[in-house]
Amino acid sequence: MSAYLIVNYDVDDADLYGEYQAGAMGALRIGSECEVVVFDPESEQIEGDSTGKQTVVLKFESAEKAKEIYESGEYQEVVGKRHASTSKHFAVLVNGLA
Repeated sequence: MSAYLIVNYDVDDADLYGEYQAGAMGALRIGSECEVVVFDPESEQIEGDSTGKQTVVLKFESAEKAKEIYESGEYQEVVGKRHASTSKHFAVLVNGLA
């Protein structure tokens, strides 16, 4: 069953975030084991108290594959740059429909 990693945040340091993006593309295996479904830098909040403007949705073949890639040493080397360059961030992993 497909799984989706939904990440939302405000980018506060564009240069550092750019470094994250450069490293994350390969680390997340985009194009081979991960598909970018949504990249919206101007998300509109319609509910809730604290969301950022940018939303990214990544599709994986399964929740297990998403966790494997997220927890990999390669991705963990760069994810700190996203954390340091953004605020109001959250990430959730959800299963797709069977």
